[in-house]
Amino acid sequence: AFCLFMDGSRRTYKIADILIGTQVFPVIAGQVGVGVCQRGARQLSPCALTLRTVLAFPDKLDSDGKADKHHLAFCNNLANELNEGQNRVHIDDILVYPTNANENFEDKGIARIQSYMIEQEKAMVEALVKRHLINDRSWLIKDGSLEYSRISDKDDRFAFSRIRSNYKRVVGVSKSFNPELAKLKNGRSAAGMIANLEPFERTPASMYSTERVEGKFAVWYVRLRGARRSRGPFDGVVKMEKVLVTDHETEYGLESSEVDNISAWLLNERNPVCYGKDDRWANLLYPVYLTETYIKSKYRSTNHFINLF
Repeated sequence: AFCLFMDGSRRTYKIADILIGTQVFPVIAGQVGVGVCQRGARQLSPCALTLRTVLAFPDKLDSDGKADKHHLAFCNNLANELNEGQNRVHIDDILVYPTNANENFEDKGIARIQSYMIEQEKAMVEALVKRHLINDRSWLIKDGSLEYSRISDKDDRFAFSRIRSNYKRVVGVSKSFNPELAKLKNGRSAAGMIANLEPFERTPASMYSTERVEGKFAVWYVRLRGARRSRGPFDGVVKMEKVLVTDHETEYGLESSEVDNISAWLLNERNPVCYGKDDRWANLLYPVYLTETYIKSKYRSTNHFINLF
């Protein structure tokens, strides 16, 4: 059954502009948090928490850097210099965002911090596996998608081939999704089938893969509750993802009995609800809501954080 619940979040702030040559680039600061809560005999309790303060600079700041490993060394040195020069805030990591296209650089900086948060989520799953907290009797729900972007460097710590086994007992549950991307076997949209699900029903699980994303997935949809009192036909429906880990799974997909078991475990999490606390209550599992609230309670306030710089 599900005993662990993980959520990641980030808050980003534009704190300055920096002039490099004839261009002006934003400097983005971020608070990044990844938390896990664990269900015990009587209650849900905090289990693990990672909090990071990061800065995102344009890659042009490292004028000599020719590759990611050069940027990494430059960023480590810059972080050490900044941390030695003041003690108001400790910078855990400095990131660089690409500037090779004339796009919105603030969005690029935010996207880089988002990618950093995903890296922290992967590291958290790895740590939980090493602590034997994720096992056959204790599965993890990860809030959101498991569809991580492809990493070209196979030696990267988080390359799919190196972390795949960590996700054997991890399920991604997305409270928001684009139903038009779901397809039937004949290629037609599955949005109507998803909208017409009765409470506690699920769609068939389909095998999903794409060039943009590493690995193969089993993907299906489950209705937790009826849409009568909700805002739309997809309220009360969540998208579920399971990484296909073994060679047998990548060839044939998940057994229907396993999909049924995972769906039944999820339905056990449908109550209580956070109605009145969050507008997303119909799609939001209460343990995930508590985990998200736990992480955000550890953040510095916006005014406090910005005034640190």
